[in-house]
Amino acid sequence: MADRPVLTVERGVLSLYYCFDVGEEIELDKIEKIFGEAPIASRLVYKRLTPAYMQYRKAPLLVELGSLELQTGKSKLQAGCHAKLYDFGVITIIFRLPLQGSLQSLVSLSAELIGNERLYQVAVDQLERLRAEIKRAIVQAPYEIVKEAPAEPDWEDYAIFYVQSFDRPLMARDLLLSHADEIARILRSESEPLSNPELADAVRQTLSYYENELAIIDWNAAFLYDPRQSYDVPDVLEYAVTLLLELRTYDTLLDRVLDRAYDDLAKKRGTFSLRPYASTLDYLSGVKLDVSEVIEKVANSLKLIGDPYLAKVYNAAATRFYLSTWRGSVREKLDTIQDLYVLLHDLTQTRRMLVLETLIVVLFMFDIVVLIAEPLLLKP
Repeated sequence: MADRPVLTVERGVLSLYYCFDVGEEIELDKIEKIFGEAPIASRLVYKRLTPAYMQYRKAPLLVELGSLELQTGKSKLQAGCHAKLYDFGVITIIFRLPLQGSLQSLVSLSAELIGNERLYQVAVDQLERLRAEIKRAIVQAPYEIVKEAPAEPDWEDYAIFYVQSFDRPLMARDLLLSHADEIARILRSESEPLSNPELADAVRQTLSYYENELAIIDWNAAFLYDPRQSYDVPDVLEYAVTLLLELRTYDTLLDRVLDRAYDDLAKKRGTFSLRPYASTLDYLSGVKLDVSEVIEKVANSLKLIGDPYLAKVYNAAATRFYLSTWRGSVREKLDTIQDLYVLLHDLTQTRRMLVLETLIVVLFMFDIVVLIAEPLLLKP
């Protein structure tokens, strides 16, 4: 290892993604201009396989935000900045920085940038500028639980180290064999060497289509080596991050929905109320419909069945992000809401029957009283 030659990145791009949930929907068709310019429809462009149906269900809008100077605390970096607006209520702020230097220098860069609070604040500032510009196109959920949500939007961040060329040609297997430790530390933003189990875990999700390209996908970041720039792995990874954000956001929202429903159940009800749980039933029904619609919209936003390799990339990201676990949690809570709705509906029907039966008994008793009292009242 001591005699291993230094590997240097000649050309590449570091992309920092900050994905924010800003509402239930963004009505993209209503957005004509942002900062005086018409936004561009962002579409996937496939150079390897190009079936026409491999596109977004509804293409997000791409907004150029210009060049920014990013102050990280240790250094100042120039970055291009743009945003993507998704119809399912997500805005992604993306910083792009040129990537050059040794792999060891990228280890330091990763530790400095990933999780940097200053960069997050810059992303929030850009988000607020954009939100003010398109506020009429952002649709908030109609149910009241949103009013109880935190003031700051839910968010996820991700980094992609995209190497286009090294200082010498490399095969994927040689890159992984000789420099797995450095790549693992880049992915984990760790300056110190990792243990063997952590190193193996960091580079576990590894894919290659050609022998001289490589994609390694981890929880916080991905490392891509692609001299051809022939496919849209970054877009697929970004989509997976937005899906994680939406699943996590709505999982938390459903927790608050259930808490409120249980609080409503604990309240005392009028004895003769025919619909004692009417507001809770309407509320649960609205939430279940809206959340199911948003999750379905996000899940079907991008179709990748025409390109097996990109599908593998998505599946690797889904595994790293535990998307199936988050989906299961959301589905379980939606099922709980459905069960609670059915229970309250049955209780309401039971209450109605009880009230109606009570009224019938009262009327019956009244008739008996009248029958008994009438002869007595008619006596001279």
